[in-house]
Amino acid sequence: MSSYLIYHPSRAVSKFETTVVYHDHIGGNQDPYVYNAQFLHTYCHITQMKPNVGDINFWVSGDTFPNFSHLYCDLVFIVAEKVYWENVNTIDRSDEIVDTDEAYNDHYRWVHQHYFRKRRRRYTLKADRKRSFQPQDSERKLIDIIPFLMEQGMTIDALRKGLRAGFNSKPLQLESSTSSLYNWLELSASVKLDGMQLQNLRKSNPHLASL
Repeated sequence: MSSYLIYHPSRAVSKFETTVVYHDHIGGNQDPYVYNAQFLHTYCHITQMKPNVGDINFWVSGDTFPNFSHLYCDLVFIVAEKVYWENVNTIDRSDEIVDTDEAYNDHYRWVHQHYFRKRRRRYTLKADRKRSFQPQDSERKLIDIIPFLMEQGMTIDALRKGLRAGFNSKPLQLESSTSSLYNWLELSASVKLDGMQLQNLRKSNPHLASL
């Protein structure tokens, strides 16, 4: 089992009475897609990774890039399925891989933004719905994982270097800290939002649809 730290821009924030959700912006493709019983990952940084079933991926954003001082984890994604597409650059709502109308609208149909010109197989990663979650503290804020990683012997300079590719970010593969980081987040999070909770929120809040 391995894992990746995957850096992406700061999340949009939506509030629903006592629930706060951190998610991708709705002006286009939402990836990773959190409003689904199984979280979904198809496009963002996927060609820079070699994911396998059982991997634990941690999606993070920082206060600034590349010289961040904090890494806030907005999604713990345990890969339960790696599902290959029948057609690499097209998908229909009727395709078996598509979970819901909302997932098709907000996630899958944006494949035209990520066209494969070379011969390559496209797949979607689907998360373990019971063990994957969005971790939040008691104030419903995201949790900074840098203090924990530094306790494990990683330096902030190594994190900055490992997550950077030129002017952009790239996934950083973790080895020894995978299980311990998962366990620490599971214990530290006062709030753990799962995919079914978020799917139900999306169905009752059509304003969250990608435009």
